[in-house]
Amino acid sequence: MPPAKVTARSKPVIILLVDDDPDCRLLVRDAIVRTSLPVDVHEVVNGREALEYLHRRGKYAGAPRPGLIYLDIEMPEMSGREALKAIKSDPDLKDIVVVMLTGMDNDEEMRLAATNGANSYTVKPVTPAAFLRFMLETTNYWLRVHQSPGS
Repeated sequence: MPPAKVTARSKPVIILLVDDDPDCRLLVRDAIVRTSLPVDVHEVVNGREALEYLHRRGKYAGAPRPGLIYLDIEMPEMSGREALKAIKSDPDLKDIVVVMLTGMDNDEEMRLAATNGANSYTVKPVTPAAFLRFMLETTNYWLRVHQSPGS
């Protein structure tokens, strides 16, 4: 079955990676690149920067609109929780897929993320090999399998 949303002729899907941990960003970026999907990964280090990026303010004035956001929960300045609320309450941003990507395996956090509009809540696997496999599967799902209006 051919890809649902992304084909070889498609322009790259912009992915915004929001995480304060540079090692985690490196692992995620490397895993996404291995999907061989046409993607362009952009990175910011907290929720405040994510909103600056999404609203194209300051150094992000020319930033492309992402089709997928990987959002960590616990970060300095503005948490992923706060950023998620802001994204999903903004009529211009609420249609962007947001995947909460966190080390917190917590039912209350999962409920809160769902209540605030997260499209998915995923716990980061512990080992690098499992993490790589997980990111390949997750990115493939959101870019190839998942169907949304207008796709």
